[in-house]
Amino acid sequence: MIMYRLFFLTCIVFLANSVTYAAPSERIAVAGGSITEIIYRLGEQHRIVGVDSTSQFPEDAKKFPLLGYVRNVSVEGVLSLNPDLLLGEDDTGPTKALKQIAAVGVKTVIIKKDNSIPALQEKIAQIAGLLGVEDKGKALLDEIQVDIDALSYAKQHLSASAKKTPPKVLFLLTLKNGAPIAAGNTTSAHTVIEEAGAINALAQYKGWEKLSPESALKLDPDVIIVMNRGQDIFEQVNALPHFKYTTAVKNKAVYTIDGSYLLGFGPRTPQAIVELGTMIHKDFPLPEDYTFRYQHDVASMAEH
Repeated sequence: MIMYRLFFLTCIVFLANSVTYAAPSERIAVAGGSITEIIYRLGEQHRIVGVDSTSQFPEDAKKFPLLGYVRNVSVEGVLSLNPDLLLGEDDTGPTKALKQIAAVGVKTVIIKKDNSIPALQEKIAQIAGLLGVEDKGKALLDEIQVDIDALSYAKQHLSASAKKTPPKVLFLLTLKNGAPIAAGNTTSAHTVIEEAGAINALAQYKGWEKLSPESALKLDPDVIIVMNRGQDIFEQVNALPHFKYTTAVKNKAVYTIDGSYLLGFGPRTPQAIVELGTMIHKDFPLPEDYTFRYQHDVASMAEH
């Protein structure tokens, strides 16, 4: 009987500890713009106590205290907010800071997902689970599935047209100081170009590559996408010797799109890839009932 009672009490203590551990966090410090956006879309933003400097969307997220940059979070900044969870993206750091934060008892979860649509779906499900709002997570997954299905529809119709060669796209991170930096493979830009049914003109290079005029002219992209909110993008690109004689400039196929919208791999990214597809392809077939649901939030434009 005594042993049974001891076993029973041990079970109660274990269950109590499990419940405490599993209880959804109520004070969350966020390092990573996509995580902040997901929490907002789940309707759980009231749990956020601080964000990093990449958390720029929605606009309301900027009201929170800053933890620093995602790769260089401030230990003091995090602990001063008394969070019960630090939730970060894969590049959250430095490692020493994360260890110090965890050492004082703050639960630290780093979501190690690559920049792809399947990883985005997993990320949403994981965050919803951590917050104990699985039903809201499923609803959000159902919502972005509309965009994923639209991409599948478009790519199926494009591939059915055997005569069409996928356009060659060059994605530019910046045009600063006349030294354009373009996306090679292993970048999020490479992923979205392929998801939009096109070819990355710089696919043979790894990471982000600084282009010389000679190397840029050899690439001769059909389309140029610039991650920039500025005006007169076509004029800026046309003024550079790198691109003046490219097919993209000759055809005025130069566009700009907001980087956080397209490359953030948050809930808006699947729609952003659909929009990218409409820029890249002269005809990007979409389901008849498809609509751009976040158009009031989109900061993208085409410059002709």
